Amino acid sequence: ATNSLKNDLKLLTSLEDGVLLEFCRCALELLRKGASATKGFSGAAKKLGVSVSDIQQMCSALCHTLVEAAREEASEGALGEFFHELGFRAAPRQALLQFYLEHAAEIRSVGVEVPLDYPTYKALDWRLDIQVASRSLRNEAAPSFLLQLSTETSEGKKDSHIMQADYATLLKWERQVVLALQEASSTNTCRMIRHLRS
Repeated sequence: ATNSLKNDLKLLTSLEDGVLLEFCRCALELLRKGASATKGFSGAAKKLGVSVSDIQQMCSALCHTLVEAAREEASEGALGEFFHELGFRAAPRQALLQFYLEHAAEIRSVGVEVPLDYPTYKALDWRLDIQVASRSLRNEAAPSFLLQLSTETSEGKKDSHIMQADYATLLKWERQVVLALQEASSTNTCRMIRHLRS
């Protein structure tokens, strides 16, 4: 399993079966209702002594795990082995597996078979603006990039997004994209996909 997924699910691996199943129900609600399902997370955060964002992150990671299992149509054995690799002990692992098997059809219909119509990339135009002098800025250039991202939906609807960023922000974006691409092609990710497909 990927390190980021393990980190997101770390607290869940130490919970008792009943509490873990409550998280499973929260993850399923998150899948059904989206962001509106997060309203009840504050109570769970107080009980566990963590932040609401931690609860949301754990539920999202659990939701992602269940959806990927449904997408890959993972066998019971492969899924059990994958949960073991994530760090779940025997009893919680069995409870998690049982929850998945009971709700696999719904997870598949809501999370996998719903067509996602994300806009696709069409073009990226950019312009570099440099402020060379001002009352507060002397003998120092202040570069800034103006970006226009063009996208298109499957129905042909075109959209344009304007963004402005300085050089440091562009470098940060570039690092995040590189990290995401490395994670997607890492050995751990390939192993996870292999487990789910077997």
